[in-house]
Amino acid sequence: MSPVLIIHGGAGKDSPLKKRARIAAHLRAIAENSWAGLLDGASALEVVVDATRQLESDPLFNAGTGSKLQADGAARLSASLMDGNQARFSAVVNVTGLAHPITLCRHLQDESDRVLAGEGALALARELGLEEADVRTPEAIARWEAQIAGQTGTVGAVALDGAARIAAATSTGGRGMERVGRVSDSCTVAGNYASAIAAASCTGIGEDIVDGAIAVQLVQAVELGQALGEASVRLLERMRGHDWRAGIIALDRSGAWVTPFTTERLYWHTVDGGIHHSFHRTED
Repeated sequence: MSPVLIIHGGAGKDSPLKKRARIAAHLRAIAENSWAGLLDGASALEVVVDATRQLESDPLFNAGTGSKLQADGAARLSASLMDGNQARFSAVVNVTGLAHPITLCRHLQDESDRVLAGEGALALARELGLEEADVRTPEAIARWEAQIAGQTGTVGAVALDGAARIAAATSTGGRGMERVGRVSDSCTVAGNYASAIAAASCTGIGEDIVDGAIAVQLVQAVELGQALGEASVRLLERMRGHDWRAGIIALDRSGAWVTPFTTERLYWHTVDGGIHHSFHRTED
């Protein structure tokens, strides 16, 4: 089985060429680091966690460090992780002061209580000794003060490893300027879902993604026998019919992958059999 890895750095409005080139370079570097793990025999689950941690560490993206701030100026982070072969989902919702929410999701995979929110999530992170941090950057604070949204959004990763195991991870700093208490799609199966057959991670307008149950709908269509490409085309038609604004990275057990979106752009990078594919095109 030839491994496949896809990561994304958000969807939304287009960016100037210089910024697109910077995003492409950062995504490629992260993909290369995580791809090495796949080649060394790491599981899909560990690889998507590793890739997402790197994305959370990069202030260029809206997850972990550099997350958008809510209406009160706080950064509340959400993330989820799904082991497709174990059919096991874990998530953290609106946690503050945590550098890597995806790491807490990994710990929750082995717990009986696998979805935690707010203070409960932070309390467990402290029990585990996970890294705490103020993830607000000066740039994020400046955007909040000016009430300006950034150009990139939620991050995520889906992977197929050499043993045909599949996993998906998604992490976000939220929409920016949202009401305190709002829950994003990233910590739900609408935005992050995997089975032993396929996996999907979403980014875009969270409410649209939840309305369409986009990740779980795409994976279940493949489970019911549709080819991934066909399923993504049908999903795109439905998304356009409802004016849902989102982007998706998805793959299946055969190694097929897709990156459909209805936003102006989706920032993604795929490594398939050692060959790199990216949203960034030379004609840009």
